[in-house]
Amino acid sequence: MFKKNSKRNRILTAILLFSFVLSAAGCGKSEDYRYGKGLHQLEMMEKTDDNSSANNDYSNNDPTNDPSDDGNNEGTTQAESTPGNETYSDTENAEFEAYLDDIFKKAVTADTLSYNYQIKDGSKYGIEPPKATLGDAKLDQATLEKQQKDMQDDYDKLMTFENASLTEEERFIFNTLKTDKEIELKLFDNKYLYEPFSPMRGFQANIATNFTDYRFDDKSDVEDYVVMMGQMRDYVDETLKFEYEKSKAGYFMSDKVADKVIEQCDEFTAEGENHFLIETFDERIDQLSFLSEDEKKDYKKRDKEAVLNSAIPAFQDIKKTMQELKGTGKNDLGICYYDGGRDYYSEYIFPSFSGSDKTCNDEILVMDTRQQQLILEMSAIYYSNADAYQYFADHYSDIQSEYDKMSATEMIDYLMGNVMDDFPELDKIPYKANYLDKHMEKIMDHTLAYYMSPAIDDEENNLIYVNGAHPDGMWTTLSHEGCPGHMFQNTYFQATNPKPIRAIQGNLGYMEGWAVYSSYSTLSKCDFGGSQYAAQLGQLLKINEDLGYLLYGRIDLGVNFEGWTEDDVNKYLEKSGYGTDIAEDIMTTVIGDPGVYLSYTTGYYEMEEMRKYAEEELGGNFDAKQYHKAILSCGPCQYKDLKTVVDKYIQENR
Repeated sequence: MFKKNSKRNRILTAILLFSFVLSAAGCGKSEDYRYGKGLHQLEMMEKTDDNSSANNDYSNNDPTNDPSDDGNNEGTTQAESTPGNETYSDTENAEFEAYLDDIFKKAVTADTLSYNYQIKDGSKYGIEPPKATLGDAKLDQATLEKQQKDMQDDYDKLMTFENASLTEEERFIFNTLKTDKEIELKLFDNKYLYEPFSPMRGFQANIATNFTDYRFDDKSDVEDYVVMMGQMRDYVDETLKFEYEKSKAGYFMSDKVADKVIEQCDEFTAEGENHFLIETFDERIDQLSFLSEDEKKDYKKRDKEAVLNSAIPAFQDIKKTMQELKGTGKNDLGICYYDGGRDYYSEYIFPSFSGSDKTCNDEILVMDTRQQQLILEMSAIYYSNADAYQYFADHYSDIQSEYDKMSATEMIDYLMGNVMDDFPELDKIPYKANYLDKHMEKIMDHTLAYYMSPAIDDEENNLIYVNGAHPDGMWTTLSHEGCPGHMFQNTYFQATNPKPIRAIQGNLGYMEGWAVYSSYSTLSKCDFGGSQYAAQLGQLLKINEDLGYLLYGRIDLGVNFEGWTEDDVNKYLEKSGYGTDIAEDIMTTVIGDPGVYLSYTTGYYEMEEMRKYAEEELGGNFDAKQYHKAILSCGPCQYKDLKTVVDKYIQENR
């Protein structure tokens, strides 16, 4: 289950004091690089000058739809010709709707964690809750071949609707599913390139929060929780068989990545009978009014036994396997050094995490050009107001200290009330902001905070978890996770009453791209404690944040697509004005989890590009609030599909 929680470790970019040195060489000429438009996906990615997809003007919901409307907007589109000369049906296609219903039900019942995360009351959708299960952990050849066949069959079924009569909303859903499934099928190009225990996305990195976030709506939820806790060791041991198979084939992870996983296992198992999963479960059970005292006592006993006899041994088994297999890997560098790894990265990992249909080479040019532009922007501020620049450099660690003193709830409420002028109206969002359990702070040290979206039929339970071990930078962190970032985006889209399949259809590039884009937009509204340099400080903080994300995204592409070694990473850091002491850590991160930062870098650049495109096309007719309404009403999708929505918005507002 995807959790929207990974954020880069904060580093103070040394480039702040280095940028003006480089600016002299770049001041004479500044190229306005135009981002590529609408490229074909996957096998067509080499056609970097192809604009054909720019004419596919499909949108999900009417971008002018007000989510405060009580009516269901499904099936209300009218037959019309669009800029791409597409004609839509007045009525929904019953066979296509049945297909959408089928894939929705399969998705939410694949395992109990997914069901609990996405659905509160399955009866609303004609769904019976699945039997308590963590899912199928098998990764043997027969299982993977069946999964691949099922996915191909599902894609083939989808394609039977390619020329069918569909409403405008249905056509948009068809296009988004087609794009997603074509990328997903690339997952099977080399099964050994999949890593179930990666440091940031792997089982051991996320299963704890999957359980601590598990919702208790009734007694059956508690029962399922305890049963699944007892299944953890068997689930892990089945998955670990794949690690031995990978090792035999020469695809086991590097020693440095294995050490990261071992460290996570040690942190998870350190407290034994005082384990945080026992303590947090007991605390939550005490708050459940639908359980009797005897039932609470029994569940606490069963859960403790499951943690001690299943969960902790599962992590001990992971550690043992990592220790046994260390040294058997044949590659300590990026994924491109594996047979087929470069194609796997460019055709599966890159589009999956970035949401972009650019080629990796295109994106490298985007990032390199952007770094130069950011340095020039920072240098321009230095030369125009050296005092503001120096103030920023001197006070970086406490530049927003007055906001860091706020509680998470106070900060989110402040953002809701003071930075939302450019975003469409929405009723006050019900939410809770909690702090991670102290035991979780170290286990999730790389996580500053994360947003936990509610079940699609339970809009009341928006949750934001904050890592109290990282109390600084709460403005950017909570504008990213809360408003106008993830929480606002998800709440607004769900309020448009999307079809169930769209309600669960996420896209990392869109979601993180929006969160970064919208968070940056709030910095112009921060007064930085009444500083006379507030305008410059907002600009510098945005540039600094952008450079930090760019650092990880560019090294990810360098290591996993271009084949950089650690020496190459050192050279890049030195050329960019950073110290080389962070090279090993960053390289281990991007080797262990290829593509993990592309959602933040490329996702943001695509979101920003879309805004610039709309502004250029509309000129004085561009309205930020209406534009954001179109983007948010569309919901998560790949950027080539989002562009069709933006094209429609442009046509309607010329």
